[in-house]
Amino acid sequence: MKKLLLFFSLIIIHSPCFADMRNEQRTWLGLFAQKKINSNLNLWAETQLRHDETHQTMNQVLNRFGLLRPLNSNHELGLLFAYVQSSTIKEYRPTLQHTYRSQISLNSFAVRNRLEFRELEEQEARSMRWRTLLRWSQTLNDDSDFIVWDEPFLTITHEDWTGNRFIERNRFFIGSKIKWREFFIEVGYLNQFIPRENKSVQEHALVTYIFF
Repeated sequence: MKKLLLFFSLIIIHSPCFADMRNEQRTWLGLFAQKKINSNLNLWAETQLRHDETHQTMNQVLNRFGLLRPLNSNHELGLLFAYVQSSTIKEYRPTLQHTYRSQISLNSFAVRNRLEFRELEEQEARSMRWRTLLRWSQTLNDDSDFIVWDEPFLTITHEDWTGNRFIERNRFFIGSKIKWREFFIEVGYLNQFIPRENKSVQEHALVTYIFF
């Protein structure tokens, strides 16, 4: 466990060593729901609100929905669509998703890959982005888990509006998952590093995710 935490810590501290940083504070709230349609399909829906505490404005609103198809106990495919409102910018994001999960004793490990096709209003060039979320959790008791995950975002195509960056951003999360009545609540700290040519951004977010 100590080696794993050290590995994830190095991921988020390496970037400030090579770039001038601007630090900002965020508050993220996410609502996630999954409903079984039949034995082969699940319906997925989510809403995320991301508030900029530094400038006291709503930074981003994301709505994502789609279908998930379990292949077996470990693998799942998804076809998703997201609508993202960032300030005055509107983005449309069809997504292909694959998730792998495994459980060993009290430890669980998951890998979620997403291929995103990004389109902005009033932008002719479209972008493709690959993101991989590596998640590890350990059961603490009947009602709570300890969670660590990291998610790098890689830009496959090159457009001016994406900054022509291969590593578009990286997210690191550490926190806990708590069972409360019929819900699961994940709460913790998220560090988002966004590299830029002039001054890179490091966001520090208090995150609350609620799963129905």
